[in-house]
Amino acid sequence: MGVATEKKGRGMQGWPLYLVLSVVIALWAIRQWSIRRQVVQLTGEVPAEPPFPTPDRPEEELRAAASRGEARAMLELGDLAALERDANRALSWWAKAVEAGDDLAAYRLADLHQVLGDTENASLYFRRAVDAGVPGAANDFALFLISRGDDTGHELLLRAAEEGDALAMYNLASQAAERGDVREKERWSRASAEAGHPEGAYSLGLLSSERGDLEEAETWYRAAAEGRHPNAMFNLGLLLRERGDFDGAEHWYGRAAAAGDAQAAQNLVLLRRRRHRR
Repeated sequence: MGVATEKKGRGMQGWPLYLVLSVVIALWAIRQWSIRRQVVQLTGEVPAEPPFPTPDRPEEELRAAASRGEARAMLELGDLAALERDANRALSWWAKAVEAGDDLAAYRLADLHQVLGDTENASLYFRRAVDAGVPGAANDFALFLISRGDDTGHELLLRAAEEGDALAMYNLASQAAERGDVREKERWSRASAEAGHPEGAYSLGLLSSERGDLEEAETWYRAAAEGRHPNAMFNLGLLLRERGDFDGAEHWYGRAAAAGDAQAAQNLVLLRRRRHRR
């Protein structure tokens, strides 16, 4: 049975500053989207989620609250600026939020400083976010350290995984795969899957399929698919189609197609044509 695989220079000299910042903040937003494992909505009429929530309060109300010293309003003003692709304003508001005691703003600053190439400030704010226990910060800081060749990054990633961070578990599985350590890959994929992470469940589904254990593969593909993992939706459709469960295959091909999988859309059309000819 075929399976889908995991989806894995011009200088800017002379560009207007606002255009450079627009490119930087756009790239950062894409990175944020990927790290948080946020997924495309499953209907064509609903736009995908932004990298973080759009503030509920209007800007004027946020500014008034910020002027009274409300740290969360400062954070949300930074979020609003980032969504508007204004990197400088985002940095300014998030820095004010950190000074006012909002640790989540430190996490935001760490990510953006990393993209901007300011490793010193990125490290500074990552440490603050990690020390404050901001969810996800330890995983991201670990990857930041690993990317710089700092061996403490692996220790931090392991600690985050042992403390229950499902994404850190999945990243340990990915590192094991790079080393060719199948046992460790399966160990951490399973831990991540059991902790509810769709990527871990999908990885475990692939491993089960490679071993020929299609019953377990279905279990984990389904868990990942219900977590809106497009590849898992596609693979589940393939598995059900080969089993003769055409209703199930059509459902999951449709879900995968709605999430942007062109091959799933093609398979869906072919499946419907064959069913209608019967």
